[in-house]
Amino acid sequence: MHPVEKRRIKKNGILLATSGLVIVLLAALILREAGFTDFRLSRWLAALAVTLAMQGALWLIPHRGWDARLGWDPHYIYLPMVLAALQLNVFVALIPQARFLVLLVWFVATLFMAGLAGFREVVMLSTIMAGGYLAVLNRLIAHRVPLSLAFEHTFAVAFLLSSIYAGIVFEGLRRDRLEMQGLRRRLGEMAHTDPLTGLSNRRQFESILQTELAALRRYGGQCAMAMIDVDFFKQYNDAHGHVAGDVLLKTLADVMRAQVRASDLLTRYGGEEFGLIMSRTPKVEALRTVERLRAVVEAYGFKDEHTQPGGRLTISAGLAAAPEDGSDYDTIVRRSDDALYAAKRNGRNRVESA
Repeated sequence: MHPVEKRRIKKNGILLATSGLVIVLLAALILREAGFTDFRLSRWLAALAVTLAMQGALWLIPHRGWDARLGWDPHYIYLPMVLAALQLNVFVALIPQARFLVLLVWFVATLFMAGLAGFREVVMLSTIMAGGYLAVLNRLIAHRVPLSLAFEHTFAVAFLLSSIYAGIVFEGLRRDRLEMQGLRRRLGEMAHTDPLTGLSNRRQFESILQTELAALRRYGGQCAMAMIDVDFFKQYNDAHGHVAGDVLLKTLADVMRAQVRASDLLTRYGGEEFGLIMSRTPKVEALRTVERLRAVVEAYGFKDEHTQPGGRLTISAGLAAAPEDGSDYDTIVRRSDDALYAAKRNGRNRVESA
């Protein structure tokens, strides 16, 4: 997920949490007016001000991008939940008659952690909530508020046991989320990667080249591409079998990949044919790059290459550059392919440019 989208989700979560906390305070005010509880209005206003200030600060953190600095809280759940526990326990002190409702709100708040938090996080945060809850109630009992200490401790234990069960459920959700992320990542790699060589595949080649050419037409610049073919590959396959041919292609891919820049894209275009896209590269420089690639392949000692014509395994390549040889996808690929066939006609083991 894009970082901007993550921050948007975090900010929306904070806004929902703020709404929930404010609703609890409004419910307290309604209970006061109905005569079910009693507290000073000044305390209620102070609790509202603290709630809005804390939630505003929590919203500002992802809005400014500061959450990226919280290495200890990568999903931005610890800080909001600890502050939520603090605020909810303030509400318990303000309206002890609604303390069970406050604990219910805590369980609703934990739903925002679904898929992100696991067993450890849920139990740890719920323990902080329960500890604050008991500390507040002990203080209320010390100030002669009519509450049963034994009952409250029993209820807190039940709350923690429920949190442990919730933690088990959340751990399952978190693992399912991680598995889904891994599956999506693997599917994405499969869609753009050749399984034999580990290089990008033809689909990725077409997408990147079209993007490069579109940027070139809009902003100017230069780029080059080469079509590369293994000389007499069918003869190697017939002599040594398809398994040996696959091993050869994988080795060749590794050899060529080591020679190109990180900014270049080497792909398996299909069969024994490879494609190379060289971004921001003039034609003269691209020609030198592909010629060096050809020489390295010729000098490399491939297994059983002595059975090939000339006793060496070699490649031929056709080069085309934009904008001089064309600026649209079909034209630049056709010009490069024509140059490759010219290299084949002219004796192989050579590079021809459009």
